[in-house]
Amino acid sequence: MSQPIATYSFLPWLRQGLANQIQSADFDNSVKVRPQITVQLAVSGDTLAGGTTSVPVSRAVALFGPGDIVGIDKRAIVRTEPRNWVTNYEPNYLAHIEFYEEDFPWRYTPAAPDTAKGRLRPWLALIALTEAEFTDGKDVKSAALPYIDVPDLSVFPRADELWAWAHVHVNRSLAANDTEFTSQNMAAVIPKLAV
Repeated sequence: MSQPIATYSFLPWLRQGLANQIQSADFDNSVKVRPQITVQLAVSGDTLAGGTTSVPVSRAVALFGPGDIVGIDKRAIVRTEPRNWVTNYEPNYLAHIEFYEEDFPWRYTPAAPDTAKGRLRPWLALIALTEAEFTDGKDVKSAALPYIDVPDLSVFPRADELWAWAHVHVNRSLAANDTEFTSQNMAAVIPKLAV
């Protein structure tokens, strides 16, 4: 009996929870560091005259955004390449981080995904710099965390290309059938991811 061929699936982004309700398009002027969603409730209560009444309530609620995050717990990270203090990492290898929770790179992005293109910029990015490209931050006593100064901003990837630097990797097929190579039907893909 022959061994089955390994199958991998890649998702361009993944979100869970209330962040899926964000409506503001990426790069829209209305997008701020804290996304807002509209929450609608029906508040019910007993009246003084007897009986009950129900009043619809609609409010804009701010969610946590990138500016609210002051650190990442080490337990959120499964693996890094290169590992800490590895000094002979091959220059043609791609440095990367694997997170325990698959939606973490997009969890605090304050914009809605571009579903037509299948893109959503992550709220954070891994940047690999040489020692000549940055200096240690000077005013560390008044900062929440240690930081660096990067005088030449051209070393960073373009903001409109950040979507390409993160993905979800799954070690099995999420396709509807064996002949499907790519899928635009997320309603069929997401339930297979949860299995």
